[in-house]
Amino acid sequence: MISIKNILTISRFEAKVLWRNWFFRILAIAGIGFLTIFNIAVFSEADVPRWAFLSNSWMMPYASLVLISIPQAAAVVFLATGLIKKDKKVDTNEVFFVRPISNLDYVLGKALALFKLFFLLNLIFVSISLIFNITSPYTTFEPLTYVLYPLLTSMPTIMFTTGISFLLVTILKNQPISIVLLLGLAGVQLIYYFDQFSNILDFVGFRLPMFTSDIAGFQDMEFALIQRSFYFILGIAFLFMTAFLLDRLSSHKTTKILTGAIGLAVLAFSSIIMLRLWDMRQDPIELRAQMVSLNGQWAEEPNISILSHSIDLELSENEIMGNSAMLVKNNTTETLNQIYFSLNPGLKIDEVLVNGQSVSAEKTLHIVSITKGFSLAPAQEMNVELKYSGTIQESAAHLEVDEERYESPLEYFTFSLQKKYAFLQSDYVLLTKDVMWYPDTQIGYSPKTPKQERLSFIDFQLKVKTHEGQMAISQGESVVKDNTYEFQPEYPLSQISLAVGDYVKKEIMVDSIEYAIYHYRDHDFFADHLDQLPDTLSSLITDLSNEYEDAQKISYPFKRLQFVETPLQFSAYTKVYETHQAYLQPETVFWPEKGGDIRQLDLRMQLRDMNNQAKSQNQTLTDKQKQANVFNDLIKRVITKQIGANYTFDGYNQDDADYSIFPNYYTYNTGFVSEEWGLLNRSIANYLVNEKQAQRDFSRNRNGISFTEECNDLMRESSLNEIVSEAEFNKIQKSIELKSEYLFSYLGQLVGEPNLKAFLYEWISAHNHQLTHYEDLRTALLNEFNLDIDPIIQKVYSETSQPAFEILELQKYEILDGDRKRYQILTKIKNSGDNDGVIEIIFDNKDNSDGEFYRGKVNEETETEVEGQLSLIKKGETKELGFILDEKPNNITINTLISRNIPSKITMPFGTLSKRENATMFEGERLATEDKELAFTEVIVDNEDENFSSFSPIKPTYLKAYLDSRKTTEQKYYGEWDRPYSKWLATTGSEYFGTVIRSAHFTRSGSGEKVASWTPEIKEAGFYDLYTYMKGKNQDAYSGNDSNGKQYFYHYIIKHADGEDNINYNISNAEPGWNYLGSYYFNEEGGSISLTDECDLRTVYADAIKWVKQ
Repeated sequence: MISIKNILTISRFEAKVLWRNWFFRILAIAGIGFLTIFNIAVFSEADVPRWAFLSNSWMMPYASLVLISIPQAAAVVFLATGLIKKDKKVDTNEVFFVRPISNLDYVLGKALALFKLFFLLNLIFVSISLIFNITSPYTTFEPLTYVLYPLLTSMPTIMFTTGISFLLVTILKNQPISIVLLLGLAGVQLIYYFDQFSNILDFVGFRLPMFTSDIAGFQDMEFALIQRSFYFILGIAFLFMTAFLLDRLSSHKTTKILTGAIGLAVLAFSSIIMLRLWDMRQDPIELRAQMVSLNGQWAEEPNISILSHSIDLELSENEIMGNSAMLVKNNTTETLNQIYFSLNPGLKIDEVLVNGQSVSAEKTLHIVSITKGFSLAPAQEMNVELKYSGTIQESAAHLEVDEERYESPLEYFTFSLQKKYAFLQSDYVLLTKDVMWYPDTQIGYSPKTPKQERLSFIDFQLKVKTHEGQMAISQGESVVKDNTYEFQPEYPLSQISLAVGDYVKKEIMVDSIEYAIYHYRDHDFFADHLDQLPDTLSSLITDLSNEYEDAQKISYPFKRLQFVETPLQFSAYTKVYETHQAYLQPETVFWPEKGGDIRQLDLRMQLRDMNNQAKSQNQTLTDKQKQANVFNDLIKRVITKQIGANYTFDGYNQDDADYSIFPNYYTYNTGFVSEEWGLLNRSIANYLVNEKQAQRDFSRNRNGISFTEECNDLMRESSLNEIVSEAEFNKIQKSIELKSEYLFSYLGQLVGEPNLKAFLYEWISAHNHQLTHYEDLRTALLNEFNLDIDPIIQKVYSETSQPAFEILELQKYEILDGDRKRYQILTKIKNSGDNDGVIEIIFDNKDNSDGEFYRGKVNEETETEVEGQLSLIKKGETKELGFILDEKPNNITINTLISRNIPSKITMPFGTLSKRENATMFEGERLATEDKELAFTEVIVDNEDENFSSFSPIKPTYLKAYLDSRKTTEQKYYGEWDRPYSKWLATTGSEYFGTVIRSAHFTRSGSGEKVASWTPEIKEAGFYDLYTYMKGKNQDAYSGNDSNGKQYFYHYIIKHADGEDNINYNISNAEPGWNYLGSYYFNEEGGSISLTDECDLRTVYADAIKWVKQ
């Protein structure tokens, strides 16, 4: 049936034909050129390349093959369909393909020709990477990567796309339609199923996690091999089916039937592989669901508390053997005849001892229950010992995380990494409490009891027997004997972790605290770039520590702080009831392999930026000063968060890695136990943490309103408990943050903000390494301030009504106070909402004109921020607030926290301040009388009013209409990045007019077809001055600074009692706020003002119009 000779002969001649094909030649040249340019731009020393691109020895060939995979698949589709169809066009081809050549020989020969050419082309591709790899002074060379990645990425893709192309064009007998369908199939996979179903459908391997760690090697090789094998074998099955269906030459009936049978058999085999892939994806999900359900059955059962826990662990290849000896206590009010522990479902129980006596135990998934051999009265203690062994099932970790987040990729540039929550290999081990590697009495997540406390402080001891040459790292002081490590923490801890591998330790003792870095051997990439710092490192750490603790008002409560390098694939999540991710452990920070994609750990590039920065500022710095600046920048941006990010998209990427050490000051140090208020610890931590936020949030530019305002809308409809139970996780996070800020800001206004913070700081210092009950805190606050916080917490967490603030007046003066200038700011604010509210007022006197916004400066000076001043404005109240400043402010920001205001943070520039002499200054707050309603002589029509309308005759494109039809929720406001072509849309921002909602309509400029109109209700005829509200000179952010003095105009149509005027209003010199349009006569019929979309700027804005009677 198959003739190898015939197949090779066909492939040889078809390969020559393909090589002469100009499409293939152009493709090859384009691919080689693209990858050459890509490698020069990303990996070469033409510029300083990112360290993250060079640090991993597997990066170069993987990046090249992954990036070329999609266009390569498209090229195979074009060439493969052409190979089958071209012989149908030339009848004389039958002269060459005589009867001894079967259809199968014919198909396999053509496929082999295509396969050979693309295989050779991929060898050239990886050779390009190889050249850059071996010539780069900063990369290591890993030969296996140049064999493994072509086999895993390119070869299955070529085989599958060849097979499916051959089959489809044979069935349809039409090459163009076949190409369209195949490219459509690829598009559907990329658009609709991108990163879905664990990338089972990713036939090109573009997002299949295959990136390899230099520490832990290739993770989940089995899944990758099976997935790639599926597409390779499926491609072979398609080739057999093509030969069976090909209507070319008649062949022996038995041969044809055998060809079809083999094709069906291979197809069935590939289906079995797909079922196996699906099971590999589905089994962890089902296990997690079963564990969550089981947690619900045990969550309300009373249980013991662990007082001390001694763990003896031995590592054996991919398994552990453990012995946990625990002293437990019955802290409940009833006698316990049943106790239970949680332990990873991959670990089996070998023996259970209670007070030295062997008893039986039952283990269901992760729950170990003991029901015989004891009776434990309230306050009674007993000894329990569990012996267990087995593997770690990672899917048991992070049960709080929903399926969508659990299956979402771990992003690393354009790559998707395999998420790992634990490592248990012969050469590397990493275990955290999340994978339940030691017994615990706390039940994990259950939606039935989401408020259950998960806090305990235990006296741990850990003894670990490792393999030869490995180092173990855990909490506490360590004692090493041969291959055995014993850890004895000095304080009770809420949890412990374990890392074992070929680590090297670098340590320094500063102010009785041991600071240590554990890095893998030969991973000390930082040593050469910070080689000037050893003699000054102690003082640098002291200064950074003092600066951070002065801001936090809390001292570091442990004796060591260790930074441990972990594989890139190690992953963690942000959670509802926790203030930290698994990257943070007691005394420990897990940082990514060779710095990962942390910009501040790219020390070479940081030093380059430091040089450029010093040159631009005419500074002369020594190498030691530059390295000290880079070190400070790393700590302040990544570890202590004293310098905030330049920008963020609030609400997106909620699981981005967070290495802040604040949890070691609060969460791992103290806490409150409360059955009713499970979010209390989270709220207190949010209130006390003094970390800088991102300087600018771009979520409004994308969505029309900020993510904070989205969550405020949600909190008007649902209580916090309902949000925690039902909402999307990112909205849960933000809602908790806002409620926490509001709760303690409200309490601070009742007892005094400094008094409340001082009380909490003192409480934490007095209760280090222990838990206290909420009732103790409640009683202490009642005694100290005569304030019962319980009804206030109840009200804040459950209420949905919100305040609404109107800024009625803002005055600003420069006043000469003796020999110095001072600045008086007066503002009048009314709460017209349905609830009491708290506002925070912040003044900004920074000069942001240095152009450094989008790229932060290295070692940016940490300025002592003037704390925002809070004010409680009750429902229906109007308050006048006065501020006396020593420095001239550039703008004022009024943060309304939780409110109906859009924007919730209103920022207004001051512009020019008027001068006053010998004026009486006012500082503080006082109740003010409400302003009278606007007289009928002044009429304002805002774009939010019913008297505003917009018109557009332009229909959206089919694509835009289709995308809009797929939106599941109605959208009122749109981000300015939308720039609508066919209609006017509403957007929001501080620069627009409004009382509670500051908004405007906008559209892409055109030829005058789209019109926005304002129609006033004039009560008295007369001449009226007309004003339009504008953003100011920067009416269009896209015009930039290259307009060369060009003047821009808005086209207004004013219909008044005397007729109609068309005016072109010069907006190039417009001031923020009201701008004069002219004076016209209006009668009671009102008339109207219209604005067209005719403008040379990209965008036209329609906000508010004001009529003022002369």
